Parts: sequence; C-alpha cells; structure tokens
Amino acid sequence: MIGIAFALLCALFVGFSQLSLRKSYQELPPSVAFLFDAIFGLLIWVPLAFFMGISGNVSWSQAIFFAVISAILSEAIVFYALSHGELAVTATIIATYPVYTVIFSRLFNNEILSTLLVIFVVLAILGSIIASLPEKLNITELKFKKEIIWPFIAAICIGLSDTISKGYINKSNDFSFLFSLGFVQIPIALVYLRIEKQSFIKSIKGVVGKLNNFRFALLGGFFNIIGTGFLWLSFSYAPASIASPITGANGALTVLLSRLVLKEKISLLKYIGIILAFVGIIGIAILRNS
Repeated sequence: MIGIAFALLCALFVGFSQLSLRKSYQELPPSVAFLFDAIFGLLIWVPLAFFMGISGNVSWSQAIFFAVISAILSEAIVFYALSHGELAVTATIIATYPVYTVIFSRLFNNEILSTLLVIFVVLAILGSIIASLPEKLNITELKFKKEIIWPFIAAICIGLSDTISKGYINKSNDFSFLFSLGFVQIPIALVYLRIEKQSFIKSIKGVVGKLNNFRFALLGGFFNIIGTGFLWLSFSYAPASIASPITGANGALTVLLSRLVLKEKISLLKYIGIILAFVGIIGIAILRNS
C-alpha cells in the first residue's frame, strides 16, 4: 500500500508542476529548463537517497549506468519532445507512457498482473489519456508526421526507463540509483546546453535576473523533481506496472486542479476521464491491499 501512496503523491506533485507551468507567461528554453531541473534534483534527490539508505556494497558502475540511461530517456528526451512536438497533442501522447511501462515490465521484469488488476490498470491509463485530451482536437493533428514523432518517442522512452530503473531498484534494494541520478543529470544538462548552443553562465544569470518572469516555470520544475522522487520511492515498494499507471494520473489531477485553483471549465469528456482514472486507481489500491 505504501508504494501506491508514493505513486499518488508523485501524480499530485507532477499535477502541481504542470499547473505552475501553465501559469508561466514566459517559457524557458528546454535545455535551460532541464538545467534547473537537474539542479533541483541534485539538491533534493541526493539527501533523500541518504535518508532512505544506501547499501555498503553498491555497484556504483551499475548505479551510474542506469542513472545515465534514466536521465536521458525519461528527462532530457521528454524536455526536447515538449518543445518540438505539436503542442495540442503532445501532452496526450506522452500520457500514454504507462502503456509502454506495463508492456516492458512484462517482457523484461516478468511482472504478471491478474485479469481484474489489468482491467483497473487499463481504466487508470485510459482515464488519464482522456483527461489529457485538448478541448478542441483536429483529427488531422493526430496524423503520423514529423512533429508528433518526438512525443511518441518520449512516451516509449519513459516506459522503457521506468522498467529498467525498476529492474535495478529490485536488484540493489537500496537508493543508490536515486543518489546517482541526482549527480549524473548535471553533466547531461551541460551537454544539452551545448547542443542547443546555450551558455551555462548566461543561462543562470538570465533566469536569476528575470526571476519574476520565470518563477512559475521554476516552481513547476521544483514540483516535478519532488514528484519524480516519489516515483522512484513508489518503485521501491510496488511493481512498475502498478505504480506507473497511478503516477500517470497526473493528467487527470492537473485538470481537476485547474478547475479548483484556476476556476477553468471542464468538459463532460474530461470529467469522464477523471472518473475512469480514479476508479482505476481505487481498484488497484483495493486489489493490491487485499
């Protein structure tokens, strides 16, 4: 049950992250946004890993290897996809990542779910996707074209990253992965800055100098790092094929928070998606606790 609780906290904080980013009236370049996410990760994940415990016989080469893979697949590529995909459908496509997590977890980690549990997992995923749909969707936007390839790649990469990370977490039975991830994101962020021809010093000075402009973007990154920390905690106590569909409910939570905080109107279809997502989550919680 504790794994499900951590997964719900992940969904909640990622929901707050997306809500904060929506209030940001200026966007950071993706490489600069990733740099500040990496800094937040170093400041939050490393102390958290120490607190939760690291084994004395850790294979640091393996921990760093899997951390690098995770930082690239589930962080850097996602930031890139969000800035290069069709904005109207990018969030919806990326919200499908739990589907790939379930598939990869069955193939690589041999996670087998009961038929009834599969039904609730499908409900949670389907509800999250429906809730993430844009209000007005032109069917031509869903045609296979270059602009939507990256969101599909990002969704698959997140599913693969979650699966292999869970495999290492199962084997190590400690928090060396989270500790390593906090550090390896920094050099990856610097490489990302170099690729997009952004200056590290100018990026820091630019954001600090215009802190008021970027406060919601930075707050969104801060909440995202906290939420991702809860994701890895949930993986320590629950199978990825269970935790991932619950964390994926952040789309439904974002819509609900938008109604409560920003007083935005919600369509009937989105309400249906929210209900399906929470029915799936409740069903998963009951079956996992029985």
